[in-house]
Amino acid sequence: MLGDVHPTLQWQLPHGVHVAYSTVADGDQRDRDARHAWLASRGVSRCVVPRQIHGTRIVQADADHHDLAQADGVVSASFATALGAFGADCPGLVLVAGDALGVAHCGWRGVAGGIVARLVAAMRTVSAGDPARWHAFIGPGVSGRRYEVDQPVLAARTWPPSALTPARAGHALLDVVETIAVDLAELGITTVQRCGICTHDDPRLWSYRHRGAGQVQMLAAWRG
Repeated sequence: MLGDVHPTLQWQLPHGVHVAYSTVADGDQRDRDARHAWLASRGVSRCVVPRQIHGTRIVQADADHHDLAQADGVVSASFATALGAFGADCPGLVLVAGDALGVAHCGWRGVAGGIVARLVAAMRTVSAGDPARWHAFIGPGVSGRRYEVDQPVLAARTWPPSALTPARAGHALLDVVETIAVDLAELGITTVQRCGICTHDDPRLWSYRHRGAGQVQMLAAWRG
């Protein structure tokens, strides 16, 4: 059934798209050997992953290494290439069309800067489909109840009221996943699947907010 969670954190999306998320046991996905081993275990031989600089730049999957090193998302019309995004607490966003695929790393800085709109705009350049018929998937990330932020974050954009819960003075609990969903809806994309997994609370996953700096997981999406 669509949306059912596999024990190995794998989901089936429309148009034959698979999404998977690695665990601590799969190793730090920034390590080339660990990444290739995990992808091979999912049946994936090639995956394009941007370096991620907590920005808003989206590039095409066939971009050169320089462009990928300065991007936080990728799009592709090729069915032969998987797309990926690293993450420890920042959720990954997948957009699926019948003729294209897009993935972005959505930390608070990127979401504040408009990365959701940038990913939608980039998808429009490779897809002839109506965005209203696209499917969005939001992967694991720190949940709003675990993510207290301070005034500089709160001032970075107008956050949706539904994404904020009052906390101690000058702080609030921020739901980044809810913000992504609201941004998508404002762009006409209302079919949004949230995986519902909090990296802070799931013992299979590494959370910088919970454990401090360390390894990162990867979200990968591919057609198969």
